[in-house]
Amino acid sequence: MASAAAASSPGGERSPPSKKRKTVSKQDLASKASGVMAYLQTSLSKESLLQLYLDPGRGRYICRAVLQELPATSQQVVVRLVCCGGTFARNLVNIWCGKYWGPKQIAEMVKWAILKEPADENSPIQLTDEFFQGYKAALHSMDASPWNPLTRAQVEVMEQEASAVEGRPVKFPAMTPEDLERYTQSQWDAVLHYLVGTPNLDVQPNPAISHFLLETKLMQPDPEYRGDPEEAPLVITRKGYDFMLQDSTQQVWHFVLQYLQSIERQGNEKAAIFKREALLVLLCLSYAKFGECYASAVLSKDGRRIVRDLALFGLLYVKKVGKKSIFYPTRIAMQLVGGGTEASSSSSKGGGKRGGGGGGMWSWSSKALDSALAHPYPSDSSHLAIIVQTNFQLCAYTTSELHVSMLGLFCEVQTIRRLPNVVFMSITRDSIKGAFALGIQAHQILRFLEKHVHPKLRANTTSPIPSNVVDQVYLWDRERHRVEWNEVFMHQCVLDGEFQAVQKYTLEQQAHAWSNAGRNQLFIKYPYAEQVQSFVRKWRAKTAAG
Repeated sequence: MASAAAASSPGGERSPPSKKRKTVSKQDLASKASGVMAYLQTSLSKESLLQLYLDPGRGRYICRAVLQELPATSQQVVVRLVCCGGTFARNLVNIWCGKYWGPKQIAEMVKWAILKEPADENSPIQLTDEFFQGYKAALHSMDASPWNPLTRAQVEVMEQEASAVEGRPVKFPAMTPEDLERYTQSQWDAVLHYLVGTPNLDVQPNPAISHFLLETKLMQPDPEYRGDPEEAPLVITRKGYDFMLQDSTQQVWHFVLQYLQSIERQGNEKAAIFKREALLVLLCLSYAKFGECYASAVLSKDGRRIVRDLALFGLLYVKKVGKKSIFYPTRIAMQLVGGGTEASSSSSKGGGKRGGGGGGMWSWSSKALDSALAHPYPSDSSHLAIIVQTNFQLCAYTTSELHVSMLGLFCEVQTIRRLPNVVFMSITRDSIKGAFALGIQAHQILRFLEKHVHPKLRANTTSPIPSNVVDQVYLWDRERHRVEWNEVFMHQCVLDGEFQAVQKYTLEQQAHAWSNAGRNQLFIKYPYAEQVQSFVRKWRAKTAAG
């Protein structure tokens, strides 16, 4: 007899899901937040929000940021209430807005600690004292940013002072927006290279990043390491593979969220003050000007420490000039308030949003790609542009080994072909199945391909990924749930009555996998193979003795 592998449909009907109400903790809500504003709404208490509004120098910017999260009608109501002293009759407010404003909008504004909880339906609409004072200060203020950017003359004075202290000329060339984009990308690529275990990194991540990767369970000590557990190298986890294929802004927010939660876990009053300062700094960054530098002296002691911590993730560029330091906000730091791709798209439609204007985090990538393709030997570019063809061949314009490693998660590595600035790989059933085994899901693969599609394909109204490729990836995903694979032993019955006797025995022992009476074949679950064969030998001996 020979062993074989057989597929069978999962038997039995599934019971309907229970209708128990799940309780969701604030930590779970925070993990689903996509930016600072979503974090404020889901994770902070009303008391904490009121404390942010009360901050003497920056509270007005927090009020402005919160107001921009409201629908247009609610924004109009708030501005009119501030101009009317913070309180107005409910029936008159209803006349302002008509059917476009009601209990739903009031509940949202109460949740944001903008309005006081109405006692009944006829109670006047009243702003909280903290939000009223904060937004009133915002209306009176002409400052577009909580910090004034340094002029070139001020930077030159700092360079002269540093030169006098160090006894040598100190020069600090201004960072251009392109320089900041490259800096952020290089710092973040170093994190992702470390995550996938790329050897001989040019830019090594800070030890604090390694600690965060371990704390967030994106990496773990190698379980196959046989030496001292303390010296075990870190390897990527399934959660880490999922992280690799996320949008860049989501990846950075994941780190910032863990940073905030690590502060929160300390659980003392000092930690609460430090967390509030961190939120104030993050919110104020959204009002900074991209490409401008700011003096760290404008920040508090805790604020300067937070700036140094955020620089570890590549969110800020910090530079020492003598005994003083300056910092440049990067585009991704300014977009954390909005929260990801959706925020970017909405800001480009609505106009006037915070975060340095329209365009995504890598708005410079299309320009860099065009310049790279214009030269036969492109410069060191870390941008990625993908074309997926109907024959399942993938064409990736990149010069980054990191991108090749990421594509290798779901593409056939043996089919790779290289040119100076382009890589060709194939998507196969085995490569997709290998990605599923790592914990990667079909929608994550397709989202990654759409996110990094070639700019020339973005103008098309149809999907940039061929429909047959999309459908096939989802079909391969469904195979995991449609078919159940079991290792079995095939038994061929040769005597009369043997099939019925063995089938009855296997059913009683729960060893039966599948059978065919016409062929006198039974497929037995492999762990029960020896037991069933022993029964067959005894049955045949008993039948022969007759």
